[in-house]
Amino acid sequence: MKTELTYIVMALWLSFAISNAFAYKPSQFDKISLKQNCKNEQESSFKDFAGTPSCDKLKKIEIEENQPIYRVKYE
Repeated sequence: MKTELTYIVMALWLSFAISNAFAYKPSQFDKISLKQNCKNEQESSFKDFAGTPSCDKLKKIEIEENQPIYRVKYE
C-alpha cells in the first residue's frame, strides 16, 4: 500500500514538473535581469572561457516571442 501511494505521488509530481517546464513564460523582470546579466557577461574578461549563457537565453526568448502565431480555422 505504501509503495503504491509513493508511485502515485511520484507520478503526480512528475506530471506537474513537466507541465510547468513547458508552460514557463518569462516575465518582464526576467528579461530585464537577463539583459543586465548579458551586459555583465559581455564585459567580463572570462567571456572566452565561460561564454555568455544569459545572452544565449535572452536571444532564445526573443526568437520564441517573435514566432508567428498560426490561427486554426474551424469550418
